[in-house]
Amino acid sequence: MSKGKAKDFVKEVKEETAENEETSKEEFFKEKKDKKSVFERVINVVLWVVLFAWMGICLTDFFISKSEKAPVFCIKKDVIKYDDGNVDSCLGLGYKIYNYKRTSCKGIEYGPFWTADRSATGCTK
Repeated sequence: MSKGKAKDFVKEVKEETAENEETSKEEFFKEKKDKKSVFERVINVVLWVVLFAWMGICLTDFFISKSEKAPVFCIKKDVIKYDDGNVDSCLGLGYKIYNYKRTSCKGIEYGPFWTADRSATGCTK
């Protein structure tokens, strides 16, 4: 073999090796991307279970309070007394429920945890 042919042969071998390395890297990362680890799967399942449980808690208290019964999942219950009646408040997991039992204000209010008692600002029937 002459030096020119040997150089061409070495060059071809290097090009093929580089192509094979790129292909094998792409296949490796594609396979790794397709396969999730056991830890990722467990975390994914746990997060979905927690989300659905929280939604169930929120919806349960929502429908129970709309039927004018006491909520089930209260973290903190308060009764605010006024001259013309009282307001029952319930702090849940991310929500508040106010049950107005006053002559100037009646009804049930369900909202996010930052909702304030509207009877303090003066409410109408």
